[in-house]
Amino acid sequence: MKKSIQIMFHILFWVFSSLLIVLVFQLLNLMTAVLGGQMPNFQETIKVLLWTVPVGACLFYISYFTLSFFIKRPIRFIWIGLLYVLLIPFLIIFEYHDSGNVDFLEILILLLPITYFNLFGFLFKTFIEWIKDRKIKAELEKDKIASQLELLKSQINPHFLFNSLNNIDVLIQDESQKASEYLKKLTEILRFMLYESNTDRIPLIEEIEYIKKYIDLQKIRTSNDNFVKFEISGNASGKNIAPMIFIHFIENAFKYSINKKIENAINIRFDISENQVSFFCKNHNKTLNDTNPDKNGLGIKLIKQKLDLIYKKAYALNVKEEDNWYIVNLEIQLDEH
Repeated sequence: MKKSIQIMFHILFWVFSSLLIVLVFQLLNLMTAVLGGQMPNFQETIKVLLWTVPVGACLFYISYFTLSFFIKRPIRFIWIGLLYVLLIPFLIIFEYHDSGNVDFLEILILLLPITYFNLFGFLFKTFIEWIKDRKIKAELEKDKIASQLELLKSQINPHFLFNSLNNIDVLIQDESQKASEYLKKLTEILRFMLYESNTDRIPLIEEIEYIKKYIDLQKIRTSNDNFVKFEISGNASGKNIAPMIFIHFIENAFKYSINKKIENAINIRFDISENQVSFFCKNHNKTLNDTNPDKNGLGIKLIKQKLDLIYKKAYALNVKEEDNWYIVNLEIQLDEH
């Protein structure tokens, strides 16, 4: 909590307490005057206020700086209880010495402001410590999430780089001009991965452009122009997404689509609405049972961890095998903007 806010709370507390003291003692003064057939004396209330506030401030800040700081939390209430047990005999002796008899009502009246200022001093400090603890925990959680995301990113990205370089290597000897073009695309992709994706959110349209370039690189190894079917429904402009959420599934689809001659062996579709993006990826694999495409493997676990960290419950992921197809459906609730 900022110092300025703490000071404001303290000022508000003392304004409220002063008004409460005036109100209570003026009511007592009024009741006494009415019962005694006298006029209420407001000056007495002012006198009470002038000595109660300084004494109350001492009690408040002793509790604020001492009890709640030095005494460990599990035994705070025991210490406070012991102090009050010792305080009551002191007040009885004081009352007897002052008036010659013991008036328990007056002792109670003396205990009320003491309890009020001590209690609120304790509660103020406890509340501020609670706010500080929450802030520290939030910062630690944020650092933890950032570290985990970096770890996940470092584990997933090398697969992409390795596969892309292998694909370009195929072209270098026979089609150097085309290899140069694809190398430029790879450079743009790597720039995106290293620099533009190092934020919590990026424009969805940039993420889709990155995916398009990735698909172009992967299609190097097949002469089948219809090997991949890529569709976009809806408008991606003005919407943000966490970077590199979809690439693992697409990379996985190319990895396990062995037969490059099949029409539409890989189907990728984005359905974009105002508050949601739906990602669909389906790839054909005849040897699905023998080469299970990572349904429960490390890659899926990593991407689930990433989704859990970023979107928590604002996503739905469904991965299934159906006949000779491996199908991924991912729905993400977009951030409000």
